[in-house]
Parts: sequence; C-alpha cells; structure tokens
Amino acid sequence: MPHNKRADHIKSLTMTPLEREVVLGCLLGDGSCTKSGKNYRLRIEHQAAHREYVEWKIRLLERLCVTEPRAVKAHDSFRFGTVGHPGITYIRGQFYPNGLKAIPRNMPITPLMLSILFMDDGGRIHSTGNISLHSYCDDDVDYMVAELARLGVSTKPHYDGHEKRGRLYIETASYRAFERLIKPYVAEVRCMEYKLVLTP
Repeated sequence: MPHNKRADHIKSLTMTPLEREVVLGCLLGDGSCTKSGKNYRLRIEHQAAHREYVEWKIRLLERLCVTEPRAVKAHDSFRFGTVGHPGITYIRGQFYPNGLKAIPRNMPITPLMLSILFMDDGGRIHSTGNISLHSYCDDDVDYMVAELARLGVSTKPHYDGHEKRGRLYIETASYRAFERLIKPYVAEVRCMEYKLVLTP
C-alpha cells in the first residue's frame, strides 16, 4: 500500500490503550510533537548508542508508523515519527493547553509511563535513582511526587540552580519499590539497564 494511503488508513484507527500509554510516556520524557497536516505526529530521537531503545519504542507504536527509524548523522542519533493522528493531536493538546508544556492532571502515571520517563530522563545516583524534570514547573513536580507516592514510591524534589526544582530523587528506602515498577520494561531494553542500581 502506498505511504499516503497507508497513512490515511492509520489516521482512521483508534489508538489502543497501550499505544496511548506509550505516547503519554514519551511526551512526559523526550518525545516531541510536530505538525503534520491537520494533526500532530509524535517524533522520537535518541543517541545512536541507544538505537535498541528507539527500536523498542517503534515496536510498541508500529501501527501508527509508515517508516522505519533512520540514522541522523548530524546528531549521531536514530529517529522515527508516527503519522499525524487525531489521538496524538488530542494528547498534545493536553500537554500544551496554553502553549507551555504541563503534565495533564487527569493523567494517572502508570508503571510503563514512568519507565519511559526514567529511560528518557533518569539515571542512577549512588544507591538510588533520579529523574530530570527541568521542563516542568513546581506544580508539575509536586504532581509527580504525589503520583509516585500513589504508586508506593517516596521522592524528593531537588533544586538544580537557584530556583527551579529540576530533579526528582527517589528516596533510598523506596528504590526497591521503584525498581519493581520499572524493571520489567527496562529489562526489555538492554542498552538502558545501566541506569538501574544493581540490587541483590
């Protein structure tokens, strides 16, 4: 099927709950939306060393794509994009209600979404983990603290610089609970396992 006809067919599909969850997780992290006709499409790009991670994401979103990931030599990265889709357009509107990125308050954080956010913007530090939230305001950080507490994980926001609380630290006592939530997904992407703390 030609790309344009296939893209038109994809636009008529209703996103599955899994696809929606992945898109939400990607937009929480490094994913971006770009205009594509009347709709928005999701664009994913990661460094070449994390090609496996790009391929993992496209497997989860393959119904919404017409092209494979491609190398971007100028960035030493791999990139792919979905087609412009009404479902992605709606989700993008939730994240940018006033033109500035904000975490939708009607969006409960799930383990899969948290895993994607961690693989995008998190890492280990000493015997625990942390997640960068530099693109979000204090109210968004507080929302994430509350959502992780709902999942059984205690966190503390820390300041990076003078004013912005740009990083969320997992309380050491909560790291095992955090790991139990994300490890099943991180284990599917071997190139990202270095971000986990090795626990017995």
